[in-house]
Amino acid sequence: MKRTITVFSILLIGLTALSACSLVKKTPSAQLTLAPGTLLDSDDFSTIPNGWGTIDRSGGEIAYEYEGMTIKVNTPNFSFITVDGKNFNDSRIEIDAVLLEGPSNDNFGVICRFKDFENYYAFVISHDGYFGIYKVLDGVMTLGNDTGNLDYSDAIRKGGVVNHITATCQQDILSLSVNDTLLSQIQDSSFTEGQIGLITSAYSDPGVKVLFDNLEIYQP
Repeated sequence: MKRTITVFSILLIGLTALSACSLVKKTPSAQLTLAPGTLLDSDDFSTIPNGWGTIDRSGGEIAYEYEGMTIKVNTPNFSFITVDGKNFNDSRIEIDAVLLEGPSNDNFGVICRFKDFENYYAFVISHDGYFGIYKVLDGVMTLGNDTGNLDYSDAIRKGGVVNHITATCQQDILSLSVNDTLLSQIQDSSFTEGQIGLITSAYSDPGVKVLFDNLEIYQP
């Protein structure tokens, strides 16, 4: 079975949506002297507020719940994104995620080098086993493989089981691993730095709710 990724409508929640003057930036050049594996930042979402945007509306919600951060999408073919305003260039992003409610026909994951809602990289998986890396450039979504479809892997745990996602942006190489298995690696030089974010999307069946926790960001 093939899974075609949808051009979702997007709601961005985060510091950039509130005030460009309020951005808390790490200077990307400072990372160049750090050894690989250096912890750049971490978040267990226990401190509220801590920079991530939240929202509660009929179309969905982003909230601090269950000692983590949840994103729920109640609108068909729609994505919710939250960013925390910190800037990185090269980064390895580690996070745990699990489906709390709704259909397993979803996608969710990590964003890196986020400039604005029309320019970023996304590393996504679904709770029925699909995965992909895509780029949004000037509002146009491009999947990183040659097929134009998300690919399938048995390495992704199905349903309401925790998956550990690793997304790496290192120079022009973008890599996605799930549960310590490398699933995809592509080359792209469109963006060199930007913010870290989380994303959850629903297809035609809404009601998807994903819990994220144990975020760690390393020098790759």
